[in-house]
Amino acid sequence: MADKLPSPIANGLKPYAGWVALGFLIFALFTSLFARNFMVPLGLYAVALCFAVWRYWEEVKAFDFWALDEWLRTRRDAIGVTQWHAPHKAAELFCNQVAVRTRNEAAAEMNTIMMEIVRQTRGPYSGPHDFSQPVADHHAERNARYDAAQVRLNQTDALLSRELHHYLVRGDLLAKGLPTVDGTARAERVIPISRWRVLTLDIAKAQATGEGLKYSGIVVGVKPKKPSPPPPQTANKNGNKPAEPPRAPNAPAPKGPPAVRPSAPRPSKPSA
Repeated sequence: MADKLPSPIANGLKPYAGWVALGFLIFALFTSLFARNFMVPLGLYAVALCFAVWRYWEEVKAFDFWALDEWLRTRRDAIGVTQWHAPHKAAELFCNQVAVRTRNEAAAEMNTIMMEIVRQTRGPYSGPHDFSQPVADHHAERNARYDAAQVRLNQTDALLSRELHHYLVRGDLLAKGLPTVDGTARAERVIPISRWRVLTLDIAKAQATGEGLKYSGIVVGVKPKKPSPPPPQTANKNGNKPAEPPRAPNAPAPKGPPAVRPSAPRPSKPSA
């Protein structure tokens, strides 16, 4: 339709194509109630569909139908997730415990140093030029300890982010967050597993970025595991199933072992 129209006419008509499609749709609904021939409303529906596709053709071409299918399947799998954790909490539950302890110790040391600075700032004023050599050395040592703890914290955050990202790519864990489009956060949604191949996770900021995508406010949960079917019964040398042991007349059937409820999977912990 757009190819047969001159460019100025097409450009002027295209912004109103959605309203034209809506008008044809309403007219087709009204006609279908009274028309004896179904071909007339069917033709009106086709015209409305053509105008709608022409109006939103760029959005239709840019839409990723495969991502939609995976998002729906991921959303279905996320129904059984009972708890969602912040990224740093999920790292403490599922990642290398040595790195977790190192991160917590570095964060605790930084907090202690900051509290010392706050207490000294709130202390009595000792004059503008009261800078003795021991006090200056103490400040320099404290700043050096804070910088070293900051370096350890950043390194362990990066290590835990990569490990948690590995579990998300593999599908052992699921995550959801707020997609940001043009600086505006949209409604929270489950992040498809395929997106994690191009995203980089930052547990300190609870966000993921990459390839023009950005998710903020990320939380992580364990993907529910489907119960595995019972193992097949082994056969004897002749290919027949083994006979059941004889039972007394009117004896109840033997009960098997109690069913074990499958527990939530935990990602395998890498060696320290």
